[in-house]
Parts: sequence; C-alpha cells; structure tokens
Amino acid sequence: MSFPMVRNAFAEVRRNPRRIVAVVVAIMISVGYLTASVTVLASESATMEKSVIARTSKADVVVTLTDGDSGLVERIRRIEGVTSADLSFLSHGRVTGSSEWVQQQSVPANPALRWTDIAEGAWPAGPDEIALGTITAKQLNLRIGDQITINDANSSATLQVTGLTHEGNSLLSGLAQSSFVAPEFYTGPASIRQSLQTEILVIGTADPQRLAERIRAVAGTNSVETSAAFAQRKMKDQAGGIFVFQLLLLVFGAIALLVGGIMIVNTFLILVAQRRRQIGLLRAVGASSAQIRRSLLAEALAIGVIGSVLGVLLGIAVSALVAQGIGEDLVLPMGQIGLVVAVGVIVAVLSVLVPARRATRISPLEALRPVADQRTERRSSRVRLVLAGVLMLVGLVAIWQGFGESPYALLLSVGGEFVFAVGLLAATGIYLPVMLRTSGALLGRMGPTARLAAANTIRNPGRAAATCAALILAVGIVVTLQVGAASMKATVSDNLETRFPVDVTVSMFDGPLPARARDDIAAITGIADATAVKSTRASVQLGSSTKDLRVLGPAAVSDNEVLADPYLLLDPTITEVGITGKSGAVRLPVKPNYLAPADTLIVSPAVLAKLDPEAVIGTIWAKALPGADITALRSQLRAVVAPITGAEVGGGLSAKASYNEFLDRLLLVTTMLLAVAVLIALIGVGNTLGLSVLERTRESALLRALGLQSRNLRAMLAIEAVLLSLSATAVGILSGIFFGWIGTHAISGELNFSTVTFALSIPQTLIVAAIATISGIAASIVPGQRAAKSAPVNALTED
Repeated sequence: MSFPMVRNAFAEVRRNPRRIVAVVVAIMISVGYLTASVTVLASESATMEKSVIARTSKADVVVTLTDGDSGLVERIRRIEGVTSADLSFLSHGRVTGSSEWVQQQSVPANPALRWTDIAEGAWPAGPDEIALGTITAKQLNLRIGDQITINDANSSATLQVTGLTHEGNSLLSGLAQSSFVAPEFYTGPASIRQSLQTEILVIGTADPQRLAERIRAVAGTNSVETSAAFAQRKMKDQAGGIFVFQLLLLVFGAIALLVGGIMIVNTFLILVAQRRRQIGLLRAVGASSAQIRRSLLAEALAIGVIGSVLGVLLGIAVSALVAQGIGEDLVLPMGQIGLVVAVGVIVAVLSVLVPARRATRISPLEALRPVADQRTERRSSRVRLVLAGVLMLVGLVAIWQGFGESPYALLLSVGGEFVFAVGLLAATGIYLPVMLRTSGALLGRMGPTARLAAANTIRNPGRAAATCAALILAVGIVVTLQVGAASMKATVSDNLETRFPVDVTVSMFDGPLPARARDDIAAITGIADATAVKSTRASVQLGSSTKDLRVLGPAAVSDNEVLADPYLLLDPTITEVGITGKSGAVRLPVKPNYLAPADTLIVSPAVLAKLDPEAVIGTIWAKALPGADITALRSQLRAVVAPITGAEVGGGLSAKASYNEFLDRLLLVTTMLLAVAVLIALIGVGNTLGLSVLERTRESALLRALGLQSRNLRAMLAIEAVLLSLSATAVGILSGIFFGWIGTHAISGELNFSTVTFALSIPQTLIVAAIATISGIAASIVPGQRAAKSAPVNALTED
C-alpha cells in the first residue's frame, strides 16, 4: 500500500504547529547567530577596507610617485579621457606634549575625491591649519580652535584645528589616528615637511583599465594601477588586522551549529516519542520504514526552511543593532547569507536522521506500546566510545602542534579545540554516569525521593547525556569566553607593561624642569605616583655613528631594582656604546630594555654623576591608577605641561588604553553573539527534560498510585535537574577553562606576545555555575507540573 507521506508530513506541520515551535526556534536562533556573524564580519571588513583605501576610493587610476617627477601631473591631465589629476600626500608625526602619533593626509583639491566630509567646522585652507578625525580629537582632547604641534624627524609644525571629520567607527577605530592638512603643508614655499607617500589620483571618462594603459605610456618608472587593483593590494597588506576577529566569529558560529544540531536532534526525539502511536498505526496499515523516514525528512525540510528564513531575519536585526551600536554601516553579504540558509536547512534534515532511524527500526506492535524499547534507548556503544576517544586524541595532537612554531599554529589550536570538544560531547554517555553515581550517592541520604531521583539519572545514560550535552556547551562557551577575555587582558597588560613600562613621562630636551613639576604631576587625578629623574645630554657612539642623546640616571629602574654598574639600558639592538658627557667618558655594555625610549639611555646614578656631576631633574616618570579616566588625565597633563616651554609628554598609557578599548569592543560583540548560543542550549535543556518526563509517564503514574505525593514528584524531578545541571556545569567549567587558556595561547602567539598570562575570575565562574544550576531547575518546572497534574489512572492508560 502506498501513502502520500510528503503530503502527510506537511499536513502534520499545519495541524500541530505547537509541536514544531521548539525546533523552529532552535533553527531560527542557530541560523540567526550565523547570519549575524557573517553580516557583522562583512560590515567590519567593509569599514576597515574603507579606512585603508579611503584616500583613493573615489579615483579611477592611482599613480604612485617613486622618482619625484614634478611634471607628471600636467602630462597626465593632457591625456585623452582624463577629467582630473591631483596630488595626494601622506605623512605622520608625533604630537608635542603627547606620546601620540597622528597620520596626516592632504585634502584633495577636487571635492569629488574627498572620501569623507566635515562633521564640524571647516576644511584646512592653509599650511598652518588641520582638521582632525572625530575619534582622534577625542583621544587627544582637542577642540576646534585649539593648536597642535606635530614633529617628525626633520621638522616641527604648529597647526590650528579648523574642523572635525567623520571617521569609520569599526572595532579597530582609534588604533590609528588621522587628520587632514592643506596641500600647501607639503608644497608651500616655507614647507619642509616631506611626504612619506605621494600619489596622483586620476578621475576619467574612459574605462579605468584603458586609462591606466594610457597613463603608463607617460609615467616612466612610476607605478600605475587602477583604483580597484590598488585597493586589492593594500587590503592584502592589512588583511591580518581582522583575521583573529574573523576566526573568533567562525569558531563561535561552528559552536552555535553544534549546539543547535544537538537541540534539534533532542527536540525531534521528543516529537517522535509523542507520535509513537501515530507512527505505529501508519506502520500497521502498511506504511514502510522508508515512507516513515521520508515523511520525517520532508517535515524536517519544511521546518528547516521556515526556521532558516526566520533566522535570517533575526540575524539581520541583530546585525543592525550591532552596527548601530558601534556606528558602522550595515553590509549584507547575500551570497554568504544564502549559504547560511542552506546550512540551516541541511542541519535540520541531518538532525532528523537519528530520530527517523529510531522510529523506523521498531516494529508496528512495539510502536503501539506506550513504553519505549529500553534496549534501543540504552545502546551505548563501543563504536561511540572509540569515536570519542579518537576525536579527543586527534584534538589534543592538533593543540600540541599549535603550541609549536608552525605557521598554522592558530588554525591548529582552534581546530584542535573544536575536534576535542566534539569528542568530549560524544563521550558524555561514558563519563557522566560515573559523575552522577558519585553525586547521587551523596544526595541519597536526604530521603527516598532523593534516592529515587539519583537512580533515575543513571537509569538511561543516553538520555542523561542528551540532557547534559546542551548545558555543557552553554557553560563551556561562557567560561571559555570569560577565561579567554580575562587571560587576553592580563596578557596584553603584561606585554604592554614590558613594552611601555612607564605610563607617563614628562621630559625636557635639555635643561631642568620647574621645581614644582613633580608635585603638580603627582597631584593629577588618576596618577598614583610620580618620580623625579636626573638627566643630561651626552655624545653617544652607536656603531659607526655618533648621536646627541638624553641620558637618565634613575635611583631605581623597576620595582625598586637598582641598575647595577657597569651596564646601561638601551632600546634593544646595540651591544656596547661609548658615552662622552660634560665632564667624563665611559664605555658600557648594554642591557636591552624598553624602559629606555629610542632617543634615551639609562645608566646608574654613579655613572650619571661621572658624566655630569651637575645633572638636573629633567624627567618625571609617573604611574597611572588602574582604571583611570585617560581622557581626563590627558586634559590635566596638557594643563600642567603647556606652560613649560620645551616639555614633552610620553609614556605608554595611550597605547595601553587603545589596546584595552579594542579588547573591550571585541568582547562586547562576541558576548552578544555568544548569548544567543547560550539561549539555544538552555532551551535544549528544557526540551530534553521534557523528553525524560514524557518517556516516564507510566512510571510517574505508578509512583503516584503507590502513594507518592505531587510535591514529591516535582521534588524528584527538580533533584534530577540539579544533579544533571551540577554535573554538566562541572564539565563545562573545566572544559571552558582549558579551551579559554588554549585559545589565549594561540591568539597570543599570532600577535607575537612574548609572554602569555592565565587569568580566571572566580566570582564570574561561580555566577555562571549558579545560573546554570538555576536554569536546570527552572527547566524542570513545566515538565514536573505536567506530570504532577496528570491523574494516575489516566496516565497509566496513556500511550
């Protein structure tokens, strides 16, 4: 006999929409997560690309000058098809009174080439004016009308701020500071500023490729590229900037798929269990196993399409909120979104294979029975044990390889973590019963209800594993993020402390600082301590060259450690130098140390006294308080240092603040995305607990008939939930700590950090454990109420 099983499947979806809500939600959230991930990544990539190629984005052809041919611009303008050709200059310099470096680019004479617009004020019109990016101005604590002095190796220029320009606000915004100057800043008669990079930006009416060929004929040795080719080359140089972010999103996306897949399998198991009688009747009247399988696959296909479409809408909405939150344009990669929809549908169809196989393996008479075949439910198989062991071993080997010097270290580490996690989840049916048996023995002393609950948790290892897998993932990914974030912050902080050991320095090029300078700096809000350091100028022989450098003689160099004679500290590279001071000369071996800036030597007080017995207080070293308001601190520093002619502010505080701001933004985005995966897992816990209660309807009814009170039945299910939640939470926390540490080590290696620091927030971990346990108990409330309200006689006769 033949049955229209596909039509029957769609009819089932229409008639019983409540049954599929949980599956649709699981698919919707998983697909929404992936959609948000690829969309946020596309938006971030587009924003970064704009910032990298912004200067040339409006041009058709870019000519990079290498031979200083000043007449080339006019020759290009005479070429057929050229509408305009304008010089574009680029340089950077350090801001006086600050340790900040700011990039300058010339304002294009042709307004059509201006890739951004003025947010406030006006474009610079002369060589002594400048427009700052809005974020740059905020970081430098400057406003329109203020003056800024920029120094490079050959010149110094004091400019007035005339305007603020819009800047891309990506995750990396603020790490590179930008500004605009008038072309006369480089070309004026009195200008001595040299452009580090000069291009001719060409706009034309002809095809860019053809236009580039015409320009090459007159460009000589200068490089000629279409704007698209120029942008592609630049982006290749900058692609590593978002590699870690991209990898994080893809890893979290894979985790979301895994969480969603487990939940969909468990939810379909619930649906199959609810429809055992219906499936049995179909089998009894002639439906074949293949037809039952096709029916469930068709149902999964319909549910997958519905859930995936809703998930795309959810993901786009989340992406729009993220884009609005960090102030960047929303980019929708339609090809990738289409692929995500396909992945969602495929995962839904694949996830129903296990429930479909289970439904078709039982005979019609067994399907009509109200109690499931326990032999099928209890298969724990050696194949799964072997598979789990192999996966975990392969994962550990990949992680071990990732700790080496391989160019694919990051990929090996993260890939190894993923494979190990899959193996760990596959083995839940093996190690969880041992944990549950141990914890159940401890709770067994609380009375018969607790003993019954403990026995129920280990009666069906497969069911316990399915219930705990989702919670293990939820806790694991949250703890992984917490440990990773805390460890990355600690690692970055330690490496920045090594690279920038002094937060704030105030120095004179030559001569003494005012007597009250140290006290004034120490009084600034946010400064923990300030130390006065004697200094002098000396002639220093560095290899074959001689330079006039600053020499400092601090009483202590680090944690009250005195610099032992006869060494000096120097920013790494040179092994020995000769120093000639105002009253003596020495030759000292070098200890490379970042405490000494590039233009400074640090020696012991005894050596400094030999070089210059009358050395004066020329430098102040200051330490900032943890969590100090950097903007307010800068403002007060400017106020203190501005009246001191020749004083210069330096130190590593700004670099530390920029890196910490970047990590905070990255953590915000990943936390928002991971919250979705946690939601999936918690829904999965409720679904699998519902399956557990459904499978034991007659058992619960028999207990009620034998005298177990409703409140005791609810308590039994709650205790089961506590045992399962605590066991899953313990595994999740331990695996999360392991994965967080491995991830931190892998990313730190990619960023070339010299040291890796492990950090764990015990209060945050305890909060996660409490939330997971409470969520498990809450998930047992609805199934417990349903079981307690069912009359024993009715429940015993249910099928």
